[in-house]
Amino acid sequence: MSIFIDIHIVHSFPLSNLNRDYYGSPKVAVYGGVERGRISSAALKRGSRTEIEKFLGDKALRTRRVPGQVAAELETRGWTAEEAAEAGRNVALAADVGGLGIEEAGTTNVMLYLPAAAIGALADLVEDQRTQIDAAAKGALAEAKAGKSKKSRTKADREIAKRIQEVLATRNASIAAFGRMLANAPEVTVDGAISVAHAITTHATEEQSDFFTAVDDVPGDDNGSAHMGHGAYTSGSFYKYSSISLDGLVTNLGHDRDAARELVRAYLAEFAVHVPRAKKNSTAPFTPPALAYVTVRSDRPVSLAGAFEAPVVADESTGWTSPSIKQLDEHAQAVNAFFGPEPVIAAAYTGTAAGLASLTSLGRHIPQLSDLAETITTAAFDAEEPK
Repeated sequence: MSIFIDIHIVHSFPLSNLNRDYYGSPKVAVYGGVERGRISSAALKRGSRTEIEKFLGDKALRTRRVPGQVAAELETRGWTAEEAAEAGRNVALAADVGGLGIEEAGTTNVMLYLPAAAIGALADLVEDQRTQIDAAAKGALAEAKAGKSKKSRTKADREIAKRIQEVLATRNASIAAFGRMLANAPEVTVDGAISVAHAITTHATEEQSDFFTAVDDVPGDDNGSAHMGHGAYTSGSFYKYSSISLDGLVTNLGHDRDAARELVRAYLAEFAVHVPRAKKNSTAPFTPPALAYVTVRSDRPVSLAGAFEAPVVADESTGWTSPSIKQLDEHAQAVNAFFGPEPVIAAAYTGTAAGLASLTSLGRHIPQLSDLAETITTAAFDAEEPK
């Protein structure tokens, strides 16, 4: 039996620009024939991931600066800056991963994603196998320059490449949760256990422009205006959705159920309240969610975005939040009737909106978010079959 935890959030934000597009305007999406405000899944995932890493104390690095990080670690061990920089570049070149190279600035030409602890492991390998790594890197450069096949590499080169790839393939909770892909290195690739949708407003939105001036604190002949411009903002109630494959997470973590349990509990609590940080100092959009509805299912992940395909309509007395929650409750009832009651192992909800206790289709009302996270986590792991 596969276990999925679905997280449905209705989150109202005041005037803000939570996720900017290329031109600095709030991101948008067209759904149900109208334009909505949007927060990209990438923004939600990265923000949630970094907060969870702080809580768990287990950071991951998604970076092109692995050579520099290895070099910095070697310098702390007494290496000269020049030797350390060369060693950092060479360990990446010796990895023998197709398409992985070093840019002129000393960074890799593709992003790598690895636990922070892997930097120390690469430095250990450099110190232990310095001569062979230097030789393998030199051979890789010569092959690339001559356009030769990798088949010409020596057995020793292939063995050291395997050891480097083993370090690159290590994973922690973040990588197990959100996945990793490195082209031409299937042993490094991890199919993430957590899926995150782009968040969209439950209703139509319009961009709002803000004209501003910056006043020069030192008076002059220009009447004090040092800069003028405009900012683009929006506001509204967003539907956020994420799903956790519990089986996938436990498998990705080497069947460490305790680590998986800790991550699930932390993710449930963080995703529910997460606020993207764009323009945070000029808009302070730090609102709690109006509704957090979480289910444990034994069949498949189920998004409730369809509740808002017909955009919510509000008036001066309702705002967007109340009708959004009502629409979600009604759609959840239809979905539950469609699939039947058997797949839903547990369902509970919390939030800050008025009248939540009167909802009929979202399961048990649990006022405190931490209690909700604990209840759902326990129900999911009780249902999950240890392998």
